[in-house]
Amino acid sequence: MAVAVGPGLGVEELSLLEKSLGLKKGNKYSSQGERKIPVLQTNNGPSLTGLTTIAMHLVKQAKQDQLLGSTAEEKAIVQQWLEYRVTQVDNQSSKEESRIILKDLNSYLEDKVYVTGNNFTLADILMYYGLHHIIADLTVQEKEKYLNVSRWFNHIQHYPDVGEIYSRLLDHRPVIQGEIRYFIKEFEEKRGFREVRVLENLKNTVFEANDQTLPKCEQVMHDSLNEALRRLQAGNNMINRLQQRDQEGKQLQKVESRQDWTV
Repeated sequence: MAVAVGPGLGVEELSLLEKSLGLKKGNKYSSQGERKIPVLQTNNGPSLTGLTTIAMHLVKQAKQDQLLGSTAEEKAIVQQWLEYRVTQVDNQSSKEESRIILKDLNSYLEDKVYVTGNNFTLADILMYYGLHHIIADLTVQEKEKYLNVSRWFNHIQHYPDVGEIYSRLLDHRPVIQGEIRYFIKEFEEKRGFREVRVLENLKNTVFEANDQTLPKCEQVMHDSLNEALRRLQAGNNMINRLQQRDQEGKQLQKVESRQDWTV
């Protein structure tokens, strides 16, 4: 399953970053090449190319240089993770590569609140944007495997003007979930209609059996029993006559025997 950043997503992220930085919309973006690398057309000077280059420019434009790091060490760490975002996160192409990134980040964040340590920076924002679709799709069991990443992600997600704007503009899951709920509701209604029809047919079959089939069966059984009873009575009468004849024959033999003895 491919999980790389889709075409034009970098441009959308920059628009989100503008909003989170409080910049008025005025920059013009385009993209170039097959990878849709974002390009910023500046009013003065040459255009800027690349997600991280333009993002750093926007931070300076908003006069929020602290997002690039307050010390030399922080600045180096921010730069390191911005490069990691572009070279590793954006170039992943399989679930296994996503798993490796999450595992490495989980170990790194074990003793850190933010990517640089204790200060929120541009690295957190762009890493959040880049990993959002991956982390949002993790199961509960998978999130438990990456507790540090989940903690960091949830923290950034509730950061003012970051997670809310992203969810509103780029996260299409609520729309998809709404479509899924509508489909399920429609399916259940149709299934309910089918079940009602099945029950209606079953009820009609029961009524038909009560009104027609059972009376016919009862009549057939009654006639059959009457016929069997008649035959049993005829057989019984025949047996009685045979027994009577047998007794009469025996009595006759006794009389004849007595007559012979007298003579």
